[in-house]
Amino acid sequence: MNQPIRGYTLTQWVGSGGMGEVYQAYHTATQRTVAIKMLSRVEQAERFRNEAAVQASLRHPHIALVYEFFVENNLSCLVLEYIEGPTIEQYIKKSGPLSEEVAWNLLAQIASAMDYLHNRGIVHRDLKAGNVKIARQGKAKLLDFGLARFANSPKLTHEGYVIGTTGSMAPEQFSGQSSSASDCWALGVLLYEMLTGQSPFGGSTLSEISRRIQKADYVAPQKLNPRLSKASERLIDKLLTVSPDRRFTARQVVEALRHPHLLDSPDWVGQMRKWWDRVKP
Repeated sequence: MNQPIRGYTLTQWVGSGGMGEVYQAYHTATQRTVAIKMLSRVEQAERFRNEAAVQASLRHPHIALVYEFFVENNLSCLVLEYIEGPTIEQYIKKSGPLSEEVAWNLLAQIASAMDYLHNRGIVHRDLKAGNVKIARQGKAKLLDFGLARFANSPKLTHEGYVIGTTGSMAPEQFSGQSSSASDCWALGVLLYEMLTGQSPFGGSTLSEISRRIQKADYVAPQKLNPRLSKASERLIDKLLTVSPDRRFTARQVVEALRHPHLLDSPDWVGQMRKWWDRVKP
């Protein structure tokens, strides 16, 4: 592990990403601590290069930076900003649900990052609690762009191939379709998990989870956390909506979090549509 790679000394193993192993490393010349993601599956080389190209083009306070990409001894390496702190998933497992104030603050930061991506024609496609770190002073940092792509870039999967993390996937992703609206569904899943400590679409089998997702069939979050405000419940409803066209955009999420009164009025039409989505064959 201590054998330098392009001037980087690996100091400890951090975990596994979508396509490779991630290590903490130290660069002697710049005295910078970084994260290095190393490709573990040669057949995924094209997707790994795509991840580097997508993330290297981004500059946003809530998206981890890419410093460089290189190939050394046939080993593809992506050098990233090292973020100290737990992922949201790790935090929930250790400490349980977040307070509404903290959850809203984190969601506002993540939604801002998603709005930035969507305005540049980029769909993340794998937003989840395990891909967001909570850094110092409660700053959210979005990680892992292994499944992201530009809207006009070539597809790296076969048509109809399901891609993503099942529990956070939008209904349309089960048909191989994804868009910015799919990322917004994942925002709803993330908010639900932060406020309740549970996934909205749990199940014992993948087919059961898929069925529940495609009907937006989830337990009302207030039943799991009675202290939640109506605003949180309505925001989740606006995001966990079967039709992509009716979901809140990332920009609308940011605005709603800044101005909660936008969520004051019950959406009776939306509630009827959600009821119909759940009961229709």
